[in-house]
Amino acid sequence: MSRSFKTVDLFAGPGGLAEGFSSLRNAEGKRIFDIALSVEKEPSAFATLRLRAFTRQFTALPDCYYQYLAGEITRQTLADRYPEEWKAAEDETAMLELGTEDAQQALDPCLDRIRKEADGDTIVIGGPPCQAYSLVGRARNRGIKNYDPATDHRHFLYREYIRILGRLQPIAFVMENVKGMLSSRVKGESIFERVLNDLRAAGGEPDSYTVNGGAKVGHSAA
Repeated sequence: MSRSFKTVDLFAGPGGLAEGFSSLRNAEGKRIFDIALSVEKEPSAFATLRLRAFTRQFTALPDCYYQYLAGEITRQTLADRYPEEWKAAEDETAMLELGTEDAQQALDPCLDRIRKEADGDTIVIGGPPCQAYSLVGRARNRGIKNYDPATDHRHFLYREYIRILGRLQPIAFVMENVKGMLSSRVKGESIFERVLNDLRAAGGEPDSYTVNGGAKVGHSAA
């Protein structure tokens, strides 16, 4: 029987990475990557994230979904007509600001449950905020009076991603980011090297990381 992997999507946005992963199926037609949890803080992106989690419950989309897209019915009507599927989407998605204490308290019990249920077969995907790293973002930041990259919390939100790696101990992860991350520096220190060092400190194996267009792919030491 083919393995499946419970997948946690962090800094998920509207869910593009999860869409790609969840589309992969084995020879039996079953999903290889089961999206167990997606986390995003921005309301409009989160609304799309939850709707996509809802639609993944169906092999063929119901007519009322297209009625919703046409503005003929409300989102609540979708939830009322398919309460089980909507509840599954609610359980799969969380609108939380990663890196905050409230988010950590809400997420950690979920992560522990996912790790236990998956018996080690977990994957982490996601893209910590890249505005502070990107070439465009850095150019924009230079135009902000008294901007100090060392105090821009977006430079360091990747640490929450790594904290969750340490807690979940997945067999593999994908940390998506931007090309500018390779050249970004704070107080003369390479952000990319700092990320790699923090990954190693979390238990990863140094030779298991590859870089492809700004993405880091690795295996945990679990």
